[in-house]
Amino acid sequence: MKRMLGTIVVLVLFTAGCGSGPTSEGNDPTVEQTSASPEATPETTAPPADSSDLVVTPGKVGDVKAGMTKEEALATGFFDADVEGVEGCTFPLQWKKQFEGVDVLTREDGSIGSLGVTKGGPVTAEGIGVGSTLADVKAAYLELSAVKEAGFDQAGVFHTVGDDHIGFLFGEATPASITDSSKVSFMEVTSGKLPELMRSGC
Repeated sequence: MKRMLGTIVVLVLFTAGCGSGPTSEGNDPTVEQTSASPEATPETTAPPADSSDLVVTPGKVGDVKAGMTKEEALATGFFDADVEGVEGCTFPLQWKKQFEGVDVLTREDGSIGSLGVTKGGPVTAEGIGVGSTLADVKAAYLELSAVKEAGFDQAGVFHTVGDDHIGFLFGEATPASITDSSKVSFMEVTSGKLPELMRSGC
């Protein structure tokens, strides 16, 4: 009987020794080890330095969209506000000086009605800009509109995606006189309605 009790005591002690004693958390095999993965560095693009870096797309010039409020437009960093012009005109928005060859028309509430390109610099993603020919425009946009009267009795064509538009004006050419060699003299982008392709007054 004494021998049996001794055996039981030895077994109890042996079992206790096999149990898991207090261990440091870092060495506990049941604790998952995780390491912080390095955060991805966000890609940054330099802001456009001048007009030649602006890409014209339906309804947009660079990051500026037709229809933006005055506050949204100013937040892009491309515009100055309430600029005094000639003949008593005050422009709610005006492109900063380094962005030559682009203009902006605003509505009564200061929001952007349309954006224009008046000379070389900004081009479309397809490489179309002021100076491109009607043949170039046709080749770039297979679903181009027919030639229509636009501007001041001039000729224009339009590239449309959804509600957004780019209009191309061709100098003094009219719908009757325009040819494939006629050159783009002005581009205008709008949203919601076709560009009128004209500028006058303030």
